[in-house]
Amino acid sequence: MKSLVYYGPQDLRLEERPIPTPKKGEVLVKVHAVSVCGSDLGAYRLPEVSDRWAPPLVLGHEFSGEIAALGEGVENFKLGQAVTANPILYCGECFYCKRGLINLCTNRQSLGTTIGGAGQDGAMQEYMTIRASALIPLMKGVSYIQGALLEPLAVSLVAARNGDFGDGERVAIIGAGPIGLMILSFLKAAGNKEVYISDLLPSRLQKAIQLGADEAISGHDDVVKAVKELTDGIGVDRVIIAAGAPGVMEDAIKMVRSGGRIVLVALIHHKAEMELLPIVTRQISILGSYMFTTEMQDVMQMIADKNLNVDGLVSSTYPLENGKEIFDLLCGPTCDKVKIILTND
Repeated sequence: MKSLVYYGPQDLRLEERPIPTPKKGEVLVKVHAVSVCGSDLGAYRLPEVSDRWAPPLVLGHEFSGEIAALGEGVENFKLGQAVTANPILYCGECFYCKRGLINLCTNRQSLGTTIGGAGQDGAMQEYMTIRASALIPLMKGVSYIQGALLEPLAVSLVAARNGDFGDGERVAIIGAGPIGLMILSFLKAAGNKEVYISDLLPSRLQKAIQLGADEAISGHDDVVKAVKELTDGIGVDRVIIAAGAPGVMEDAIKMVRSGGRIVLVALIHHKAEMELLPIVTRQISILGSYMFTTEMQDVMQMIADKNLNVDGLVSSTYPLENGKEIFDLLCGPTCDKVKIILTND
């Protein structure tokens, strides 16, 4: 089978590997579609290897496929069944797991990473093995392409709900990449909310307007000033940071109202310097939003019920063999793609 293997920053190689055999409690999945995540790109563009992605490693945790073989003891699944999976390989026994907070599992590993100290090859290959307990069957009417979007959609749904003030709130999203646009979609579907979004790329701002943004602000302009003008100088109720550019936290503090909330969902790898006094004197809350728990099923139900249309988020699909080329494209400074899917069909 073909595998796209990460050997370090800017180093992806297409290799031939033997098709693995599922062990006890595992299944073999024939991967049909795998979405390129911003964290995959983060590993690729880092200046040096991170212990989150120690090579050699197959990346990819946003995927769908069909069951090709069952390991010993696997029940309730059948050959040919369409599935995706929760990439959080949680232990089920720790303090957090027992409280349903599987995203914070002390002992968790994660598909397509070396989080937890052991490499878990991901879905950027033709076949992969994964523990059966992680599988999520695709509902009728949910395509393989849509199935590969369920994981980032779940991340976005959690971020959109995090710190929600309810109807009538005003929200600013920093970053109109895939996660930012997905958050926008959920916010506009959630009720009476006014949503502003900023980005450097005009094409992404145009997509944001198509998805219902009330205002799309160029990151080349003074975003803080624009948000303040839109809110009569008060600021927004929430700022959701979905892009990791330098200065985003500092800008968020300036554009959120007193008593407001900042939700940080972007995986930012740099340090930020900011004044702490305004956080106290203006009573600002800063909330981290990491992954999800059961929201993949929530999102899939929305798609199956046709209450959520995600097809417009996919810019294009390419064969897995083009993986290196696609990573280089997506890491380019002017790339305007939203989501690219690699396929094995």
